[in-house]
Amino acid sequence: MEINYILLAHKNPDQLQRLIERLTARYVKFYIHIDKQVDINKFKRKIPESDEIFYLRNIDRKNGTWGDLGIVKATINAMKLILNQKRNGVCILLSGQDYPLVSTAKISDFLNEHQKINFISTVSLPFKGWHKGGKDRIEKYKFNKSFKRGHFIQMPSIWEKEFYQKDTPGRINFLRKKGKFKEILKLLKKRRFPKDIKPYGGSQWFILPISTIESILLYLQQNPKYLSYHQFTLLPDEILIQSIVRKLEEEGKIRPSLTYVNWTRPHGDLPVTFKTEDFEELKSKSKNFLFARKFDTSQDHNILDLIDEHLLR
Repeated sequence: MEINYILLAHKNPDQLQRLIERLTARYVKFYIHIDKQVDINKFKRKIPESDEIFYLRNIDRKNGTWGDLGIVKATINAMKLILNQKRNGVCILLSGQDYPLVSTAKISDFLNEHQKINFISTVSLPFKGWHKGGKDRIEKYKFNKSFKRGHFIQMPSIWEKEFYQKDTPGRINFLRKKGKFKEILKLLKKRRFPKDIKPYGGSQWFILPISTIESILLYLQQNPKYLSYHQFTLLPDEILIQSIVRKLEEEGKIRPSLTYVNWTRPHGDLPVTFKTEDFEELKSKSKNFLFARKFDTSQDHNILDLIDEHLLR
């Protein structure tokens, strides 16, 4: 079973190197996207390119602005590179702050037993677990104010009652000052999800057979307006690919993501950045998940040592 890892990274080259070392095996290749806003040479010095490690070219790199389409486009570019190299097996999407919870041998054995399964979390929208059911993500236009996390505005079209609120003139004036006249004109048209596909949402992280990757890229090639539509979607990384998979694949061949993420802790930033005190939680999750996120070695590297010693041997 060939395994093709797409790794999305923007910080901590040492941590990315450690992740690659833990996942390396003779049947594995890595396809690395470094955020366009980051100096890629810091990563290349630590992790040189090789027959198993490939960096996306500068022309294929995208700004990884939170909640924006860039990171999805980067993932798509990595998919294309994998197919151009005529790889087989599966494609696994991870971030540079993920880490395995089981050994490479167990990952391989599991994937060999589930070769035709698409491990990607999907829920039909609207979904009560998301703010406003997620409808605001696909019915309003999202415009970035800057590259900063959460620095954006969402606006309905002029055909929506919500458009006629006291803060609307200020938002339009902001767009005018930024020279975003095309964006202003967008508001003249009601935003609707493309008719030939139903909206689904779920975790960004997936494990998909190469056959599914081929189907996704073919669908995008045949339906270019679908990608353009998501230019104004909030968090399209949690909707765009999920919806395509649900359209093209049999429901019985779709199962939830195998990357564990904790979004439920009552205090602190979410998702949880795991630390040493979280080891028992991760140990229990290793029974049902192959990977976890997120980790930050600049805050705590001991948690990775514990995983190495107790879960990856």
